[in-house]
Amino acid sequence: MKPISSNLVDSLKTLGLTEYEAKVYSALVLFDRAEVKQIYEYLDAPKPSVYQSLKTLMDKGLVQVVNAKPAVYRATPPKIAIKHLTEIHRSAEEAALQELEELEQSRIEQDLPDMLWTVYGEVNIGHSIEEMLTDARRSVKLILPDAYLHHLEHLRDREITVDLITFGADLSIPGKYGLKYLTMKDAFGVDLHDLEPILKNIRLPMPSSNLTRLVLMAVDDDRFMYVPPLPSQNRSGITTSNPMINALAQMVFQTLWERMPFTYPESNKPGHHP
Repeated sequence: MKPISSNLVDSLKTLGLTEYEAKVYSALVLFDRAEVKQIYEYLDAPKPSVYQSLKTLMDKGLVQVVNAKPAVYRATPPKIAIKHLTEIHRSAEEAALQELEELEQSRIEQDLPDMLWTVYGEVNIGHSIEEMLTDARRSVKLILPDAYLHHLEHLRDREITVDLITFGADLSIPGKYGLKYLTMKDAFGVDLHDLEPILKNIRLPMPSSNLTRLVLMAVDDDRFMYVPPLPSQNRSGITTSNPMINALAQMVFQTLWERMPFTYPESNKPGHHP
């Protein structure tokens, strides 16, 4: 008999069921209809937990009693059940978002210093990029590896100036992400010959291939994010609104920007005549 996968249980838990509810509902889908004994023997689960799960699943409209004595239960068809759970989820999402935004608008102001905040892990790095791009009002300067380019979707069709450094000349980016005011350059074409007197005293403790993992963002000239290209699986970076650090980040970005070739728009390329 086909077992119930942990992926299925986790998915149903994400949709709002408890672990036992997820397992009981899945078992009923497998059996089509069953008595309590069949369910708890198949699941090797405590009888009280199965009874309680059947009750709550019935309250949620996911299980029906099709025979009284002995009690026989049947699962609501999966397409209907998942649609119902999704609608409940969406309703809760809308209600929670509304109330959270009201709390955000009533936020208690605190006189905090312009601190450096550490961001740990790929997921949190992605969330920070998303937040900064969503909050952008005027301009964004970015160095983004390919793995993070999809976050540009948050700038689609917005009146924001975007200066983007990529690792390679991907000319599909402007149309793919609907960037209205984009200027793009290729990091692989950087020319640092005039900086050699400075660079000869700098020794990076990493292979040059790791540089393609670098993330640098400056938003509206007042927010900054940096994720170093360290050879580590557990990545981390920093974000800050400190004006001195932001000014330094702008200088670093501008120094690199001036030494890279344009890839978009074509009118910025040397030798182009309109």
